[in-house]
Amino acid sequence: MTSSAPRDRPLTPGRLADLARAVVWLARARLRLARRAGGHLVRLSQHRTGGVDPALARRVAWAIPRAARRLPWRADCFVQALAAQAWLARHGAGSDLTIGVRMDAPGGFAAHAWLTHGDLAVTGGDDTAFVAFPDA
Repeated sequence: MTSSAPRDRPLTPGRLADLARAVVWLARARLRLARRAGGHLVRLSQHRTGGVDPALARRVAWAIPRAARRLPWRADCFVQALAAQAWLARHGAGSDLTIGVRMDAPGGFAAHAWLTHGDLAVTGGDDTAFVAFPDA
């Protein structure tokens, strides 16, 4: 899997616009999650059709986690994956949302969601410690 985003560079007007878009997509994903059960959203979120300019996928991968860290509401890995997937889908891009678990986490159990577009990890960072649930 390739790196999820380019290294940080100075904020340009385009990057500021991407951060603003990310905030909107994250807010929509959070509201969507508040209205429906998470499992239902995962079934609805399987978008595996179409390609997109890889630059857009890298922009989404850059903006979503940076915006999520600064929001006044919870924007965990699942919300980030839903937001990124919706942003990419708006441009006709396919992606795979995966949920996995690891049993060796402190406390015995941890869940994680991540989104990929081809070989690019769009959200979720390093998922190698997690075992993906089979497709439902």
